[in-house]
Amino acid sequence: MSIKDEQLQEIEALTSIYPDEITEDPYPKFKLMIKPTTNDEDDLRPFLLLEVKFHANYPEQSPEITIIDSANVEDTSSFESEINKICEENLGMPVIFTLASHLSEQLSIQSENRHIRHRENLERKQREEEEAEQKRFEGTCVTVESFIKWKVKFDAERAELMKTIKIDENEPKKLTGRQLFEKDRSLYDSDIKFVSGEGGELVEVDESLFEDMLDLELDDTTTTGIDLSDVDQ
Repeated sequence: MSIKDEQLQEIEALTSIYPDEITEDPYPKFKLMIKPTTNDEDDLRPFLLLEVKFHANYPEQSPEITIIDSANVEDTSSFESEINKICEENLGMPVIFTLASHLSEQLSIQSENRHIRHRENLERKQREEEEAEQKRFEGTCVTVESFIKWKVKFDAERAELMKTIKIDENEPKKLTGRQLFEKDRSLYDSDIKFVSGEGGELVEVDESLFEDMLDLELDDTTTTGIDLSDVDQ
């Protein structure tokens, strides 16, 4: 089998393993998308897009591999170093599958670390919010020094406020209820009129409303404190 046939056979094997990740270009080139091994589907999922070119004497010579695109990768230069290292360690053997597996694991580690940092940031933010909320109810500790400082400021502000208040000495003071009653005798007369009725006449009372009270069986003065014999007199 010729070297070209071996290279084409490797590309065919890679296509069966990565049917959605590999894009065949005119031989001896192809593109391979590297994703994390985890199945996390989010907008921050990292990936690497490699362009691979086999040399005429590959695998005895390392293939030419270039990172042509990436997303959410912390440091592409570290991946380039990993690519060169793995290719040198596997001279004489097909290396693309080994390389793709290693890079995929590295992306998974980065993705997991990113999730951990994100979770820690959320927990830290929540903890800070809870501590800030707790401080709102704790108030400020009062010391002798802080109280004296507040008292001086309070007295100064109060003195300034009193300067702005003008008291009119000629303004009559409000009388109390007793003073009004003693000053205005018409208030007394109005009460008399209320009891006497309009026109100064006494208000008649219907005594029949109280006749039923005589039928009550009341004991002597031990019960009511009133001697009923006095009523007849």
